[in-house]
Amino acid sequence: MKRLASFFITVLLLGTLAGCGAVPNEGPDGAAAQGGGAKSDGAGVGGAGGYGSNLDDPNAAGALTEADRRVHFDFNSAALTPQAESVLAKNARALSRSAGRVQVEGHCDERGTREYNLALGQKRADAAAQFLISQGVDSGRIKTISYGKERPMIQGHDETSWQQNRRAEIIPQ
Repeated sequence: MKRLASFFITVLLLGTLAGCGAVPNEGPDGAAAQGGGAKSDGAGVGGAGGYGSNLDDPNAAGALTEADRRVHFDFNSAALTPQAESVLAKNARALSRSAGRVQVEGHCDERGTREYNLALGQKRADAAAQFLISQGVDSGRIKTISYGKERPMIQGHDETSWQQNRRAEIIPQ
């Protein structure tokens, strides 16, 4: 009997320990978060991260604000505007002074299907990441992910809200 009890306690402890390292792979609504990127195997542009960055250190020279790490897109488009390229160039310069990694998140407005917006969000994240890479940022420092329409910045059902939600964000990791 003692042996059976010891066996069950051991299994319970091992199960608890195995669950401690698990990271949920889902978005805010419980749906699976979509990663991806330029690689055909579904890995992001740069790969997995962990990281430590000083991009958002307010005491660092040329520190970027939250708004400095956000670019917006036209409706149904993943093409970078000249303004978006300017913002991304500023981010690339900041990354050149840092060893940190970033995650580029693609977002969409509420219109369209979930699947369509996840794909468009990934294209937006990839476009921003590819621009950073073209400016000399190592692709290994960049991870991309699409949240589609799942994480709106502005709640609303009008053009002003939709315009703010069509974006890519560079998040220090």
